[in-house]
Amino acid sequence: MRLLRVFVLGCAMAAGGCSLWLQQPIRYDLDASVVGIVDRSDIRSVVGDERNFPGLTSTRFWSTLANDRGQLLRVRLTTNKDLVSFANRKGLGIYLSWHFCDTPRQAVRLGKNSAYVHAARVPAFPPRPSPVIANRQGRFAYDAILYIRDTSPFATDERQWGKTDAEIDQPYDLERDPRDVCVWVLLSTKLRGFRTNTAKIPKEEIAAALGVEVGGRQQRE
Repeated sequence: MRLLRVFVLGCAMAAGGCSLWLQQPIRYDLDASVVGIVDRSDIRSVVGDERNFPGLTSTRFWSTLANDRGQLLRVRLTTNKDLVSFANRKGLGIYLSWHFCDTPRQAVRLGKNSAYVHAARVPAFPPRPSPVIANRQGRFAYDAILYIRDTSPFATDERQWGKTDAEIDQPYDLERDPRDVCVWVLLSTKLRGFRTNTAKIPKEEIAAALGVEVGGRQQRE
């Protein structure tokens, strides 16, 4: 018990540096699927305005992270319990964590780390009643945005950037080379956190939404 108190005190003095050790799993049965594509003309119906989605009007954002047609992927996350109500009760934020399923330690900008309900970021601050309503199957739904590619400059020298080999960002293009994408939800403050299970979005589902084959070839119309 004494060692535990010392550990927690040390984490507090480090301003949350031990937060990863304090994450607790929650059984909310996270699932994820691609439900379509969005572009500049309709993305606000999913995420709202730029306060909810910084970079929404940036030309660089769209040229770097969208495909040549200016499209991104709309992802639907579902759980068997309301994440927003849980976050409100505990005073937590909701953050999405993305990675390629076959390289979970590889740093990559795959998607926005925010979740949305009715074109508003959740949870709201100050906390408001949860806007999420269960469907007939008892599932609660949230929207998320998955990028299609990342063509920005990448670090290649881990000594310069202070990164290990497993943490260096890598470019990708899901339209040319679809891959399995994994996502999980972290609900956290500086000193504690809760995490869901990891949900997988199969590359075949991503390819179908983009109108390509898994090999990256364009499907015939």
